[in-house]
Amino acid sequence: MIWIVAYISSVLGAFLTIVAMTVIRQEERHNVGRLGWLGLVLLSPPVGLALFLWLGGRKISAEHSERKLVDLPPAESGSDCSRTGLEQMLERRGLRSPTIGNKTKLLYETEDVYDAFIDLIDRAEHTLYLMTFIMDERNCTRQIVERLCERARDGLQVRLLCDGFGCFQMSDDQLDQIREAGGRAERFKPMSQLSRLAYLNFRNHRKLAVADGARAILGGANLVEEELHDSGEEEPWVDMSVLIEGPAAAQLQAVFCSDWNFTTEEELPPVDFERPNPPEQPEGTRMTVMPIGPDGPDEILEDYWNFMINRAEDRIWICTPYFVPTAQSMRCLESACRRGVDVRILVPEDSDLPPVDYARIDYMDDLQHLGGTLHRYQKGMVHAKIGIVDEMAVLVGSANFDVRSFFLNYELSVAIHDKSTIQQFSDWYESLLPDCELGLPKHTVWRSTLGLGARLFASEL
Repeated sequence: MIWIVAYISSVLGAFLTIVAMTVIRQEERHNVGRLGWLGLVLLSPPVGLALFLWLGGRKISAEHSERKLVDLPPAESGSDCSRTGLEQMLERRGLRSPTIGNKTKLLYETEDVYDAFIDLIDRAEHTLYLMTFIMDERNCTRQIVERLCERARDGLQVRLLCDGFGCFQMSDDQLDQIREAGGRAERFKPMSQLSRLAYLNFRNHRKLAVADGARAILGGANLVEEELHDSGEEEPWVDMSVLIEGPAAAQLQAVFCSDWNFTTEEELPPVDFERPNPPEQPEGTRMTVMPIGPDGPDEILEDYWNFMINRAEDRIWICTPYFVPTAQSMRCLESACRRGVDVRILVPEDSDLPPVDYARIDYMDDLQHLGGTLHRYQKGMVHAKIGIVDEMAVLVGSANFDVRSFFLNYELSVAIHDKSTIQQFSDWYESLLPDCELGLPKHTVWRSTLGLGARLFASEL
């Protein structure tokens, strides 16, 4: 009898393994964590399949999959001609041609970011829209919320959107303050305790503040104390945001309106993009607004990076808190190293997500072997998301250089094309290097083992 039971169990286990591996292969077009899930299925087919169906995969609900491309306002007259191969590629993939006449200011000091938020709020005349992945309830965020309430009482249209996962532990107190003042505040896809782990993907990781469709703050900074205030007690986070004044702000506002209308029953009107007079400085900063996720061109971030890396001749400088590249992007970086391109990756020594620090070990080891350089920042958390390639473009925004930003989040970045602004980002990047250690820490069996394990499930990090 025992042999019959053993035989039936082995057949059932083999059948479940085949079913689970087939499901994973069909769902995972990009090898997003495929090896890790296959390994778990082989160890325990029923458990592995159940966990994958619950937690794994590039799940996307019908409401996300049915979202249309964000309808960005067209570029103003005179800038509708894409000049470079990159600009032409982005336009053919569904983005608008670059806008011109933008003014930009880099915000990399915590106090500058806070001051820029306050100034944006105070100078607004009609509309104030803010979007963030994480909000805390400490001093700086409270002050921003109080200022938003004042403007709402002044009669401005105030809207605040925070992500349901990123703000899961935040109370409704600050959101209720804005509502009571006459504004509106909502969570993007709010989550229950049970659903919090089941729907990790397609969260709204965008960070944006925009006033009157004319001025905007875009970047990596959330509304949290570490990124808005230097208390002196501990090192503030190193981040990068950009203050943008000009036609690109109207396109960024269109992204907010699209997210807001998707989340709520309200239909914010389209942005008024009429510009009777040409910009005083028609060149200014030339930039392409790039919505990433279900409402952007499919796989646009990977297309952007692979295009840029394959055409790089001199340098590829990346700053990211989490370095977990896709398989294709990793092969492109390896090829760039073989061509002699100056490939630099700047990451924090210790990020706020330790498993991701282990996951990057094998990737960086491979790049170092081919001539790439790893810079480990020693003076705190680096949260900036910057990519500089030659003098072709710099990419800045909310997207990390990891699988989650490439395929599993809503992100928002801009590609800046003019050399003078690219040089400003290059100068900032180089200013961080004296506070970095070169290369990977000393290899140990423990670090290598953790690195391998983390890499298997890199997409879920």
